[in-house]
Amino acid sequence: MPINDLSPTERKALLAERREEYKNFWPGAHGRRARYAIELFPLLHADKPQGHVLIPATHDMRLRKVAETFGKYFKRELGFDFMPFVAKRSALYPADPTVEVALFDAKKVQATFPIAAGAAGLSIVEGQRWLDWIWIHPFERGKGLASQAWDDLEAVYGSEFKVQPPLSRPMELFLTHRGIARERWSF
Repeated sequence: MPINDLSPTERKALLAERREEYKNFWPGAHGRRARYAIELFPLLHADKPQGHVLIPATHDMRLRKVAETFGKYFKRELGFDFMPFVAKRSALYPADPTVEVALFDAKKVQATFPIAAGAAGLSIVEGQRWLDWIWIHPFERGKGLASQAWDDLEAVYGSEFKVQPPLSRPMELFLTHRGIARERWSF
């Protein structure tokens, strides 16, 4: 029975039940908020990139944690089993020089400091550079941030890095639209 067809007393009772269920749905500090929110991150301690959007984040733990959060969003949105990047350095790989992360400065939201609106992770496997993952905040999609981020990635890492599959359909369309050679991303 639709909620609007209930009597005021029954509706009030149903809403009270729903509030209680929602309150306990994802327990823990910020449980509900963490599940639903997708944030941009002001980077007050970082320099604003002049004419670029790329902010290297490999060596700064605060920036690595922001990249890890974007990795969580990437995992959730695309349904992967694990996060593509973890900020805390592993005892197995204490200072792996082959893994790098970068954040992207927002284009839609402007400030005197950078505002992280996405991230990318790159690695080197057998001498070949790979773009392992990339994620951009939904508010920033379709605003030119992906194109500028791609230009910056190619400027820093060269225009021959490969793109690790699997790729989402929007990423395939982006690469095709940019004219990126299929041998860099279709395996």
